[in-house]
Amino acid sequence: MMAANVEEEDDHAGGHDSSERWLVSYADFITLLFALFVLLYAFSMQSTDHVNEAWEAMATAVGARPHRGGLRPELGEAAHGGHSPAELSAQQLSGLMLRLQDRLKHFAHSGITTRIDSRGLLISLPAVNFFASGDANIATSELPALAAVAEVLDGLSNPIEIDGFTDSVPISNSAFHDNWELSAARAASVLRFLLAHTHLAPDHLTLAGYGPYGNIADNATAEGRARNRRVEIVVRPLVAGATNTAGAR
Repeated sequence: MMAANVEEEDDHAGGHDSSERWLVSYADFITLLFALFVLLYAFSMQSTDHVNEAWEAMATAVGARPHRGGLRPELGEAAHGGHSPAELSAQQLSGLMLRLQDRLKHFAHSGITTRIDSRGLLISLPAVNFFASGDANIATSELPALAAVAEVLDGLSNPIEIDGFTDSVPISNSAFHDNWELSAARAASVLRFLLAHTHLAPDHLTLAGYGPYGNIADNATAEGRARNRRVEIVVRPLVAGATNTAGAR
């Protein structure tokens, strides 16, 4: 009888332990749910840009990209040797800028500047050095500096834009009707030089004349007007799988 009673008590004890195992899973669930709410609250305290950056970073980390309203999984950064296409493109542009800066050390008088912005690698040619007033022909003295730029850009597959800008002073000569024409003609001169001195594909090049618009300085001063008169060569990021849209422009 005693043995039977002990066995019965053990059965009851085991059943009691088994019935409380759900508490462990429930506690884990509550902990995770709490962590989720803390994360959402933290996001709500940040700006929209910061939130978007956070989500994009998480999506990249797990190898996902937007696709028809959802997320389409990919191989992630592992498919690119640990680097995303955006990172590889940024590295390419940074490398180009360093090479340009090294080559342009020999042409400090040219006034050419380089920087990377949201559009890509921007190479700025100051019109005060490269063009005579009201003229679209490249100054002979600056041809070696432009040749050095062309040498670095030679062979690129990136889309390249050549944009012309002027100041706000109306042009007064018979060669150009207005600043729109002058800015476009200067951009065209640079484009033709690149085509003549590189192996760049013509359908990867575009040009535009912005006239007195697109200022980077105040036109109220002579210094500001000089900064606004320029031609910019913009090397766009090379995105894998992207088709060139130069012909559409």
